[in-house]
Amino acid sequence: MITEYHRPRTLEEALKLLARPATLPLGGGTVLTQSSDRSFAVVDLQALGLDKIRKVGNKLEIGASATLSALLESQHILPALAAALRLETPLNLRNMGTVAGTLVTCEGRSPFATVMLALDAKMTVISDQSGRLSAYAQRTPARQTHHQNRNSSECKTGLRERGPHADG
Repeated sequence: MITEYHRPRTLEEALKLLARPATLPLGGGTVLTQSSDRSFAVVDLQALGLDKIRKVGNKLEIGASATLSALLESQHILPALAAALRLETPLNLRNMGTVAGTLVTCEGRSPFATVMLALDAKMTVISDQSGRLSAYAQRTPARQTHHQNRNSSECKTGLRERGPHADG
């Protein structure tokens, strides 16, 4: 059950709030709004500008709070990634669900996560204002139990996917 709601305006403020015990990040809300016996606070990431999708060279940078629908509608998306997103979840959930939320909560049957692993996607993780790039494969839910072993003062800010993108 959500007992507190915070909507920070800066990443620094979000990290301070996420460092508190029993506090979780909120992107699209498709996971955290499910029934729970636990009480926890949420930090809404929507005002932080982490929803950008842009092509940089031959890479696609995807903000953590970009919705699955926004990614699917991007002109730079690879066909395999588009197909995986269509299989991932119905339209209504794609409109709400975020890239980071979907990837950190998937349970091994995710077409989206499978394609991101195949593309050797990298995840930028911010902690105490220091960013580091790590392979998505090293941060998958199979490698850590969701909500239990995560460093709560970390914030996934985006993904970088490599691939043969067409110029333009």
